[in-house]
Amino acid sequence: CRFIYFETASTRTNPPWLDFVNENLSEGNAITFRAQSRSANGILLMAVAERVVAATFGRSAGSYLDKSALEPDFGIRTAMNMCGNEAIRQTRTKSHAIIPTQIDRQVGKPSDTFVFGLSEAEDLRYISAHIKGDKNITLQGRNSLTLKVIGETKLTWESLVARCRDFLEAYKQRDYATLFPNYKNFQQTSDKEALRLDETLIELLRARDFQRIQIGIPEFISEEDYSFSYSNNSVRENAIYAFLDVRQLNEHLKLDDITIDKVKSKYIYAYSHIEDRILPYRKWKLYNCILFEVEMEGRYYVLSDGRWLEVDREFYGGIVKFVSEVLHEEPCESLYENIDISDNEAKQNKEQIFNKEVCKRQPRAILFDRAKLRIGNSRKDKEFCDILDFTDEGLVRIIHCKPYKDSSSTSYLFSQAQLYCEAFVSDRTFLNEIRAHIEGSGNSYKDTYLEHIKEDLGEVNGHHYIVCLWLLYNQSEPKPSKENMPLMAQYELKLMHDRLRYVYKFRDIVIRFVPVHKTNYRTNRKPLQVAA
Repeated sequence: CRFIYFETASTRTNPPWLDFVNENLSEGNAITFRAQSRSANGILLMAVAERVVAATFGRSAGSYLDKSALEPDFGIRTAMNMCGNEAIRQTRTKSHAIIPTQIDRQVGKPSDTFVFGLSEAEDLRYISAHIKGDKNITLQGRNSLTLKVIGETKLTWESLVARCRDFLEAYKQRDYATLFPNYKNFQQTSDKEALRLDETLIELLRARDFQRIQIGIPEFISEEDYSFSYSNNSVRENAIYAFLDVRQLNEHLKLDDITIDKVKSKYIYAYSHIEDRILPYRKWKLYNCILFEVEMEGRYYVLSDGRWLEVDREFYGGIVKFVSEVLHEEPCESLYENIDISDNEAKQNKEQIFNKEVCKRQPRAILFDRAKLRIGNSRKDKEFCDILDFTDEGLVRIIHCKPYKDSSSTSYLFSQAQLYCEAFVSDRTFLNEIRAHIEGSGNSYKDTYLEHIKEDLGEVNGHHYIVCLWLLYNQSEPKPSKENMPLMAQYELKLMHDRLRYVYKFRDIVIRFVPVHKTNYRTNRKPLQVAA
């Protein structure tokens, strides 16, 4: 083993509240605070079972370790396997929703996961729990593992080495997959694996083989408000695109000699139609905008938001089975095929053009796109859906539409549909707002809708409604399929489907790929000159 000892010093100066007080004091009476503190730190490196284990002591020691050399999620996986799911003290999760939310839960006494009320739509990020059969020892963490020992038990050199062996053995086990279904089944790869996967990506880019590569902003951003550029030149013209397409890389990168460093140094910028300029502060690394899925040596990997993730085999098989055997896909209705959604004046493709045209072609349909509705006491800025429609069989279809372009926008559609459908059958304010919108629509079928959608929330039953997800794709491109959707989008779709079907009892969730006419407008804009 090897032990490294060092000390760190920090200087503390005026806290913000003291600076605030000083604003009202004369210069001679201003108060200045300054203090220096030192702390002891240590890093113990031990060779155990042909691995190197690092134990850190002190406040700063952990920050001196090379994070890329550490096993990802070592702490949480070891803790889950050694502690089980019956004596948990604290959890931290991240929700899958339109607005991701971090949720911390803590209980007064160790409890099982049922007490914590974790849902499948939450990604478990951290736990603190007692080791099975020993309430005096607590394990906690995510990437690192913190060991807490109380009572008369003392840590000895022999017990430390023994525990490290137990930790390494526990880390390799897969008990967590059954005990903690909320633990996300996408695990970040090691740097060594990421380098190999990056090489595969570069080979495909050099060969201009874009079949498995998508490009899209790693967050939801409306194409109706923004276009995109691969440059922000201060003198030369910049090419502005209505939407992103991986083939555009041919024009903006020298693909014959492309390297991963060049990909990571390239940016995509948002162009604001309102401000009529490229926004230098709203940009994303090209590498973070690439979505790439690949199978290598029997293992499945996803590049998403700049991170390489390995997909658990069983989990991957479950998603594939759901999509192929459970998810209901129907062909596009001929009445709505090939609607032109391009706006030549604004040089944009607009989803709202499609929604209005559908309602024009189908008089029974009611337009909810851009409706301003309220859920509970929130702001009046919700839609419920894009189109509400009666089928010939007398069922109501709740239709949500989005351009099919990348994982983020598709996942946003699924999260949005789940949020609004849940509120529809559970929130009285939202129900009243929906009924008022129908009443004011002027639609000749409004009384039929209102007779179906009861005023009493207790009579609104999900079984009477079909949720439709319409993904609009460019008619000049091959028709997508549910099996070829990005895996991350398939995962979000499964979460949404299972919750709406099995918890809220909606009759069906139906996905359709709808061909539309889109124009990929390209304009060259000179930079705006700033007045001196």
